[in-house]
Amino acid sequence: MELLVFSEIKKVYDYNHRSCIKRGVQMKKILSFFMLALILVGCSAHAKNDDPKLKWYKSKEEAIAHGIKEEQINKEDIIGEARENGETFIIYKIESDKGLAVGVSYISKKDGQFTWYRPDQNIRIKTDSVENREKYSSQVSWESTSQSGKKFTIHIGINIDERPMIIKGNSQVSPVTDKKTGIFYYIEPAQ
Repeated sequence: MELLVFSEIKKVYDYNHRSCIKRGVQMKKILSFFMLALILVGCSAHAKNDDPKLKWYKSKEEAIAHGIKEEQINKEDIIGEARENGETFIIYKIESDKGLAVGVSYISKKDGQFTWYRPDQNIRIKTDSVENREKYSSQVSWESTSQSGKKFTIHIGINIDERPMIIKGNSQVSPVTDKKTGIFYYIEPAQ
């Protein structure tokens, strides 16, 4: 009797085991298909650069005027314009009751038209309230991607006492410094 029961249990176990393996293989195939579809859709959307939220203008000046309005800043808040590797960057300050922040946007050009494109958050470099942290951020660096897919490293900070330097490998680079605010910036292609 025990041998018969054991034999029946083994048959049920073998059937369930094979069934689970079969379902696992099917799930792997389905999951692989969905992952591949997701990657293809994501890559093709990135390659097109057709963001429906972007508004295109006939001139760079119109795009900048739109960006000023969108960011709720004044023309005087723009502290610099930089060109690097075929891209144009607009660097601007944002003053609020919480302190001083810096924004970096791209002016993208496509088919003879221009748009204001800000892929990253604004960076606060000075805070008016000191709560267990420094009042100034000496330097903040981050990687940013332009609308065309090019990657850049952006260095932003505020000059407190001396001329700031950006360490680049074994050398130092002097960033552009806005004399009124002391805000400095340096943009380079990402490594």
